[in-house]
Amino acid sequence: MSAAPSHDPAVRRSGRSHGSSPANFTDAGGADDGYRPVVVSLTTSDFAIGLLIALVVGMSKTALPGAGLLATPMMAEVFVGREVPGATLIILLCADVFAVRWYRTSTRWELLRPLVVWVAAGFAAGATFFILIGKADRSLEIVIGTIVLLMVVMQVVRMVRNSPPVEPTTGAAAFYGSLGGFTTFVSNNAGPVMNSYLMRLGLSRDELIGTSAWFYFVVNMAKIPIYALIGWLSAGGHFFTGAGLLLAVVSLPGVFVGVFAGRRIAPHLPQRLFMTIVLGFAAFAAIRLLADVG
Repeated sequence: MSAAPSHDPAVRRSGRSHGSSPANFTDAGGADDGYRPVVVSLTTSDFAIGLLIALVVGMSKTALPGAGLLATPMMAEVFVGREVPGATLIILLCADVFAVRWYRTSTRWELLRPLVVWVAAGFAAGATFFILIGKADRSLEIVIGTIVLLMVVMQVVRMVRNSPPVEPTTGAAAFYGSLGGFTTFVSNNAGPVMNSYLMRLGLSRDELIGTSAWFYFVVNMAKIPIYALIGWLSAGGHFFTGAGLLLAVVSLPGVFVGVFAGRRIAPHLPQRLFMTIVLGFAAFAAIRLLADVG
């Protein structure tokens, strides 16, 4: 028996409504794929989730790289499909602005330049994926989760053995750059990929935050026109919707609190504790993807 799908975000995720005082928006689809305008309702609970996402993202940009991994699965409690990376991207960019401003002097540009071509290749693969598949599926989650978990294990082994930092190579730039470009394009979850790459090079806390901040800012800006174009020209609906924009705007205070709190916390985190926290978040996110929680 088939039933018309619900377009209330809460119902779409859990089959039941939550919260109160819904804000209604008409949401249109992309190409002529049978996806017609519907009314999307945001509840009080949805806005609370948005504020929590913004707080976590803000802290991830200035103190706890990797914590931002929680943003996408949390956003999936409000939206589904392409709206998830679209709404998340707006919040991420707001936090990126603070990070690149505060940590600009710690950026290791010589490590980012070799990644450009490979990230572009990952973008192309991600765009192709969305055009052909329409949205991320379970197989993608398994692949990303497995790779991230393996990288975390490798980095933990290096920490236990006190292995010296490795030199950047073309092969490493190709692997991490293409994988990072693909994962950030399809799910905004390149954190564990890039953090694993930068940590193995022996970067300090501020260098890791500053270098990753510029990486995320540039790639997130690049995603805006591509997301918009794919949304208009292919089946599967838009990435950017009125409901997603409203949630992001209302959540901005959480970003402000997060980035300023993170900036106060960061100087007091010992390097080894900092690395442990980053790896812990990466492992948690990987296990969550593999277990399909939520």
